[in-house]
Amino acid sequence: MKILIKIGSALISQNNRINYKWLKQKVKEISKLHKKGHDIVIVSSGAVAAGMEAEKITKRPKDTLKLQLLSGEGQIKLMKYYQDLFSRYKIKIAQVLLTHHNFDKETEEKAIVRIMNAYLTQRTIPIINENDLISKEEFESNKIFTDNDILAALVAKCVKVDLAIILTDVDGLCKVDPKVNKCAELVEKVNYIDDKIKKMASKDTNSLGLGGMYSKVKAAEIMTEQGVDVIVANGNKKIEDILNNKVKRTLFTKK
Repeated sequence: MKILIKIGSALISQNNRINYKWLKQKVKEISKLHKKGHDIVIVSSGAVAAGMEAEKITKRPKDTLKLQLLSGEGQIKLMKYYQDLFSRYKIKIAQVLLTHHNFDKETEEKAIVRIMNAYLTQRTIPIINENDLISKEEFESNKIFTDNDILAALVAKCVKVDLAIILTDVDGLCKVDPKVNKCAELVEKVNYIDDKIKKMASKDTNSLGLGGMYSKVKAAEIMTEQGVDVIVANGNKKIEDILNNKVKRTLFTKK
């Protein structure tokens, strides 16, 4: 099975630093899936947090240029973390920096597909992040191309993954914001994304994240239209339990 795993900033960062303990555990879980023969694609946030860690900054800057500089510095540190952790399981990784503009041209999209498939064929895990040094939309606008959710959807669509798992800091889509109401009812399965479902999705997020549940629902809409099942789940739970429906989660499907 070809599985895309999207890791959000709310999980990979803690107090404006990379949450190394969490990342170490998640790499262990992903490596287990890889060893079972699954093809894995990772879309990871965390570059800005890693940059803040490198520069010992405690508060996220508002200046776009500074955020871009932090992202560039942090990307190196973030990938070093991934490389060191995956090497323990003798798994190779590759960094792939993209923007949604790369999917606007057919020639560029074909190149992405060719490169990604080549990595998967040689059993290398591609780790994708938005190229913030070129694309400023994530920092400057309110568009839905935020926190890598939609980028993950575009990758899943062109690479034709079988399943996408979006890991976040809540159990899934709830009828009301679970961060406001702890008794919020979880929506376990969504067969069709309509306006009612979109209204349930909170646009709130953490200080380092930009996507919120709304962009995750939008991403799920893009992927399910292509026949890709999408699971939104709490990344503090084991991925294997998420896959096997042993923990709370939301499954978006058209099947």
